Amino acid sequence: MAIAETETGSTGTVDSLEERAACLVNPASGIANDYLNHFNEVLLLIENLPTLLPEMLDELLEWQPVTYREYFAKSLLPGSARALEIYEGLDEGFRREFEGIIDGINAMAMASIDVIRAHRNPEGELDPSRVSDFCENASCAIRSALNRASDLVNNGREQGAETPQGMADRLIPCVA
Repeated sequence: MAIAETETGSTGTVDSLEERAACLVNPASGIANDYLNHFNEVLLLIENLPTLLPEMLDELLEWQPVTYREYFAKSLLPGSARALEIYEGLDEGFRREFEGIIDGINAMAMASIDVIRAHRNPEGELDPSRVSDFCENASCAIRSALNRASDLVNNGREQGAETPQGMADRLIPCVA
């Protein structure tokens, strides 16, 4: 699904609130990139947990999956309602494909959180050295799935040009 181009004022800026709302949504897919920030958050928490403990542990343990619809229903971003309308109008198969990737990211994130939670001592503290390798492997898997979601958001079903990061990820896979 392609989103119609917005008109801009003489300064080249988007004029109306509705036009700004349409800018939330990637025209290649009809999905807003902003949603992926929710997953970038948990990825960064897991990735950095061994070095930034204990400040991040509580935040990580409280992280919960949020669907696209829930995310934009709660969002204060201008255009959230429009982003939801556009999402509802997407091809059902395409939307299921995107949601399948998201379900996988959620499953990996929640399983990772469960493993980290299980490694706490009776006082609720965590020894970073006990989860360092796990966090590295988990973040690598989540990043890979998040890259697939990002590719779908940015390119739709079209094959996008390989990015430098994508090439690096392909040529230098994460190692355990």
